[in-house]
Amino acid sequence: MNSKTLRIFVALSVLLLGGVIIVQYYWFRQAYDIQDRDFDQRATSALRVVSKRLLDFNKNPNNKLIDPVERITSNYYTVQVNDTINHMILEEFLKQEFAHNDIRLNFEFGVYDCLKDDINYTSFVCHSENCDRSDSTSNYHFPDLKIHNYYFGVHFPDKKLFLLSDLDNWFVSSAILLVVMAFFVYALMLIFKQKRLSEIQNDFINNMTHEFKTPISTISISSEVLMKPEIVNTPERLLSYAAIIRKEAARLKKNVDTVLQTANIAQKIDKLNFEEVDINELIEDLSINCEPLFKEKNGELIVELKAQNALIKADRLHFTNIIHNLIDNGVKYCERKPLIKISSENIGNNLVISIKDNGIGISDRDQKQVFNKFFRVHTGDVHNVKGFGLGLYYVKEMVEGHKGRIELKSKIGEGCEFRLFIPYIV
Repeated sequence: MNSKTLRIFVALSVLLLGGVIIVQYYWFRQAYDIQDRDFDQRATSALRVVSKRLLDFNKNPNNKLIDPVERITSNYYTVQVNDTINHMILEEFLKQEFAHNDIRLNFEFGVYDCLKDDINYTSFVCHSENCDRSDSTSNYHFPDLKIHNYYFGVHFPDKKLFLLSDLDNWFVSSAILLVVMAFFVYALMLIFKQKRLSEIQNDFINNMTHEFKTPISTISISSEVLMKPEIVNTPERLLSYAAIIRKEAARLKKNVDTVLQTANIAQKIDKLNFEEVDINELIEDLSINCEPLFKEKNGELIVELKAQNALIKADRLHFTNIIHNLIDNGVKYCERKPLIKISSENIGNNLVISIKDNGIGISDRDQKQVFNKFFRVHTGDVHNVKGFGLGLYYVKEMVEGHKGRIELKSKIGEGCEFRLFIPYIV
């Protein structure tokens, strides 16, 4: 799947997921509104009957109100009554009518007194099947509605939960939809991961082809020259072409060893030959061995060994390779005279080794992937730096194999600083 097709597929997938969510929310809202309307009809019907029963209880047949019930908010109702209201009788009537209309909810009610112009009584009524309170104190603040008539207000604090509990099937379907969407998103992530792995694989194959093609071509040409009978008459040319073949064969062997070494890195970590190693001495020896490289590049290697305790448990060969790889990277990825600074110091219980260069640097985006296997910082179509993208992967795996960690600080154009944190021997 090419990049354009993948982008179209992702865009359509996002639109599809968004559409499904919107439709699901719309139908869920519709179902909730239907439940709300049904509740409102049942509550209004029950409160009308309560109003009539209160008047009958007071033997007051005069009720000039067309509709005494008014819904103030989604869960608060007021009921006007043209007579005084006995709160004990009211509570009993409310319980009976709510039960008759299948409204099995906790509720709070307040009674308004015209003479005092205030809500003079409030109470919380707990439903036996749905109650988590033992007191009858109302927590609801009944609003002042400026109704100059006897009335009572009823508040349902748990109405939303009650309505949502009747939508269990919708929650199940929504949960199933979320699971399906999660699998879909996971599938998209796998597609991106596979695409990324495919790109890395192609980059590795291209790099390996480039690294192997040049020495193979050189060996092929040199061998054809050596096969000519007249070459024996010019021993200098014979030796020259033989040296070329030997040099290119050694180059091929080095590349093959690099690939094989990294391919078996897990086994190598399990077989590390740990011993006491003085890192200060190891760095000094390595700096001497690297002198020809820096002379060739007109560069400079600065060594500052400040660590008082430089003894660690390490595999001398592989730890030497770790530092050498970082030095080699600093030289390869430098567009001017290379300047490498190696230092050691003790921080806490760790020996910290810093390798700082003045190379081209690594972008923030690439820093997150630079330790991944086969990853190489893209330099366009220019192939002026050889390699397979295995060096820093090897470094990270080996540092962790030594129970340590590696940190990278870098800015484009300002070089890189790699810091190795390795526990020292106390």
